[in-house]
Amino acid sequence: MRRAAISSRRLAVIAGFWTVILLLPGLAVAHPLGNFTINTYSGLRVAAADVTVDHILDMAEIPAFQERTAMDADGDDVVSDAESTAYAERVCGETAALLEVTTNGEVVPLRLTELGLTFPPGQGGLTTLRLVCIYRATLDDPIVATTGFAFADRTYPDRIGWREVVVEGDGVTIRDSTAGDSSISDRLTVYPEELLVRPLSQTSASFNAIPGGAALPAFTVADANPIGNAAVDDDAAAPAAVVPGGIGELGREISAIIQTPDLTPFFVVLSLAIATGLGALHAASPGHGKTIMAAYLVGNRGTARHALGLGLTVTVSHTIGVLGLALLTLFASSVLPAERVYPVLGAVSGLIIVGIGLAMLVSYLRDRHGAGHTHADTADHGDSTAMGGEHNHGPIRHSHLPPEGRPLRWRNLVALGLAGGLVPSASALILLLGSVSLGRPAYGVVLIVFFGLGMAAVLVSVGMLLVKARTLLERLPSLRRFSRLAQRLPLVAAAVVLIVGVVITVEAVGQLAVAS
Repeated sequence: MRRAAISSRRLAVIAGFWTVILLLPGLAVAHPLGNFTINTYSGLRVAAADVTVDHILDMAEIPAFQERTAMDADGDDVVSDAESTAYAERVCGETAALLEVTTNGEVVPLRLTELGLTFPPGQGGLTTLRLVCIYRATLDDPIVATTGFAFADRTYPDRIGWREVVVEGDGVTIRDSTAGDSSISDRLTVYPEELLVRPLSQTSASFNAIPGGAALPAFTVADANPIGNAAVDDDAAAPAAVVPGGIGELGREISAIIQTPDLTPFFVVLSLAIATGLGALHAASPGHGKTIMAAYLVGNRGTARHALGLGLTVTVSHTIGVLGLALLTLFASSVLPAERVYPVLGAVSGLIIVGIGLAMLVSYLRDRHGAGHTHADTADHGDSTAMGGEHNHGPIRHSHLPPEGRPLRWRNLVALGLAGGLVPSASALILLLGSVSLGRPAYGVVLIVFFGLGMAAVLVSVGMLLVKARTLLERLPSLRRFSRLAQRLPLVAAAVVLIVGVVITVEAVGQLAVAS
């Protein structure tokens, strides 16, 4: 019976610490920004007498939501074909002024010949946006000798996303080109997974065109029509939305349930259950500061009450962040794009965590100095007991574990929870904006609350498991073998929190530098 009890305890300890190990890989993983991206492609086809520019704008769910709101000129919450066409013609016209083709130093004027606008379905009931603008430029002098060209795309310089330029010759030979001769993304329809960590970012190219070369087939694209007959399509006829790095939690079936136009009691309950499950799935994924939570609770001998408080604080902070980012997206995106907020929040979160780590380190050093306890390495540990790692050095009975609750302060706990939930989830934001797009903002807020409840359930459960595992470990008879390690557990916890905070801060500052 005794052996069975110890075995079950060991099993719980092993399970708890494997939980910590499994959470470690996610300590520096940022929230996905794919659903905020604005991606561009410019394909140049150079012939002896003219140049064709195939320019594509591919907007993910968040910027597409903002653009569709702007398209609704009459404010009736419906984007008509006429409004979509007017938008496409206006944006393609504005884009022409931001694309520059030069030959031998002279700018070649571009004229819009074809365009097409489609709204491929995205996540959470939202759509993405794909705008194709075809331009042609007639060369003043046909290519009869080696001719130097340059191209620049100055659209959306301050927005994150994929940038690609391709140059190919039609009856001429392209030499010394700084761009590729074929599209890596197949005109923004297939983004290579291996390149998403560092998306392609080419906005300019230079090359030489030499007379003579293989002729290409006549230029045609399926997603654009001549001016006056522009393609406007609200369904899935265009390539599916494949923005790089986007969330994958909201499948089309889930989106259809949550965004159903007929909110019967059955669908309300089902939608809330799905939102709760998505929150739980999100909390179980990397990037929620669970490593920090583990280090803090285990290193500072936190209780179940502390685990509950920390998990709930992370959830409340995260929910407030989602609501705040939604308001920014709806009302202030022209002043501050939503994706720029992420690295700022990341930097603030990282600095808070660094401060907590330093406070933990100072607390550990103060406690060690105040204890004034030293002893020889040869001191007797033979009278160790299972409870709390207590043992004797001669007549003195003591423990190398930190005093229960002394280094753990509620203000640090709350600050850590706020930092852990400060960066909002793209999944939750899309759930809310999807509801807003259907004219149900209040219901969207309810979905976000249940999303938060799902997060809370997972985070609190993880915290409880960690506290239980640590308690069982302390009671194992074999703990006396690791008394020195247990003595330094608060130091290890402080180091983990400090290092993670530094990593998050450096990563966020790097993102800010790239964005600027």
